[in-house]
Amino acid sequence: MNDEFEVLIETQSFRIIPSQTIEISDAIRYLGAKSNGEYAVIEREDPRAVILVDSDGSMIIHGISNLEAATLIAEETLLRMGMSEKGLTIARGEVLASFSVGRAVLIGLASERFSDAEHDIRLDALRINANRYGCTILLFSNGRGVVMGQSSRKVAEMAASFWISRLEEEGALA
Repeated sequence: MNDEFEVLIETQSFRIIPSQTIEISDAIRYLGAKSNGEYAVIEREDPRAVILVDSDGSMIIHGISNLEAATLIAEETLLRMGMSEKGLTIARGEVLASFSVGRAVLIGLASERFSDAEHDIRLDALRINANRYGCTILLFSNGRGVVMGQSSRKVAEMAASFWISRLEEEGALA
């Protein structure tokens, strides 16, 4: 396997449940959020992120790949609305991870050799159902790939590494 292999976490979503529910009207009034009544959207610039305030009073922070940064964004958002930042419950959502094999992927050969892999004609990519790791991997013929549907960074890395090794063993990397 390529020694230069590295999985980069592009983004992850985080659900933030504060100790008291957030009112959509407060997000609009104090933070300039846009709303359709069901939820409010706040766009941040530094760091760049999108915050959704849900009708259940929780927040979803999207566009950040770091738990500490997401926590700070949530705390700042609550404080700007005059709410307490204490007692947050934070749940990690799915990551979007990218990587490069550094070699071409023989999509046709790989889809023939593995029952968990198929040629996704719509994307012209190899779609791998990495059930063992609870995620999906898309690999393009140029060797670039993404891992989707996994909430753990480490498991996403393990899935990509495992499948690259299998593809190499079967001669599906050129």
